[in-house]
Amino acid sequence: MDAQRDGTTSDRSPKTVWAEWKEADRTEDAEAAGRLAVELLELLPQFSEIWFEAGMYSKARGDWAESAVRNQRAVDLFTPDDAAGYDGENPAAWNLGIAATALGDWATARRAWTAYGIDGIEAGTAPIDMDFGAAPIRLNPDRPSLPHQVTPDFGDTEVVWCRRRSPAHAVISSVPLPASGHRFGDVVLHDGEPKGTRRLGDQEVAVFDQLARLEDSGLPTWQAQVLNANPSDLDALADLAASRGLGVDDWSSIRLMCADCSHGSPGHDHPPAATEATVLGLAGAERDLRDCLDMWASTRPQLTLAELTFLW
Repeated sequence: MDAQRDGTTSDRSPKTVWAEWKEADRTEDAEAAGRLAVELLELLPQFSEIWFEAGMYSKARGDWAESAVRNQRAVDLFTPDDAAGYDGENPAAWNLGIAATALGDWATARRAWTAYGIDGIEAGTAPIDMDFGAAPIRLNPDRPSLPHQVTPDFGDTEVVWCRRRSPAHAVISSVPLPASGHRFGDVVLHDGEPKGTRRLGDQEVAVFDQLARLEDSGLPTWQAQVLNANPSDLDALADLAASRGLGVDDWSSIRLMCADCSHGSPGHDHPPAATEATVLGLAGAERDLRDCLDMWASTRPQLTLAELTFLW
């Protein structure tokens, strides 16, 4: 049943509306869940938890403006008793930070991260561009994290390495496969709940799911093959490319994982496809890439470098 539209609140009990809302979640009825969220907010406008739950629905649907409004209200109503139920943290502040980042509302995002307890983010209106480290992010997630979630669908699912600029957005530093519909240098919005792990040196780091693409870099993606390249050769190429703002990845080392390993910690062997040549994924302008490859190969006579091929 929809909420009344004559300016009065519903005369149904909050318990009934809540039960129907959870049933709508179970049956994946997004339209009903949205109506029931509004009705419950009318019935219990003073409760932070209700605004938080409604904000989660808005987050799942990718309605960032509505999510920001609802989570801001949840933050404003948050009490010490509420904090006790969340180990002192305010989950609505986290989701407000995500929504504000999606909207480019950096003043609100900065306040939200501070309210959540993240140190070092100063007040202001400038975009957040800090070093939150490297993280693997799952593009086009294949499993929704929330009821009624609309996940990005630009192409195939792929986990890529990114440079996190804030707790909720990052720049792709790998060269994604074209099938992912993403490019080196794209800026993506990501969630904060770990969805598996990957190895970075001797550390296990959390995988985060993409929520949206904020910026398309537009950088072309290319492919080249090289024979007789060893790991130190490839490291030197990566350093040279990075110094020029170009992307390079060893695509021949990509592992196609089963879903369970991808969403956990890889538990059994997923070797890359066998190939005699090293397949390089590259990103940038053609002339810049050719100059970079020529300089790299000029001091390595053992290499045999195939033609640079444009992909998209």
